Amino acid sequence: MEKKLLRKMIDRCLVDYFGDLELSPLTEDEYDDLVEQVALDLHAQQEEEVFAIVHDKVYSYLSAAQ
Repeated sequence: MEKKLLRKMIDRCLVDYFGDLELSPLTEDEYDDLVEQVALDLHAQQEEEVFAIVHDKVYSYLSAAQ
């Protein structure tokens, strides 16, 4: 899946969590890392829905960061 699309999906999740993308605590390096993790999971779990994988990864990433 294209990285730009994954980035937009991650942004949408962050808006759900923080209400505004400007409040996101992620740096560009963290975004890149998260996009890579989501892409790997999408490849490994092809039967899972894309939005479910994205939401799970974003939640796990934010939970681990705190």
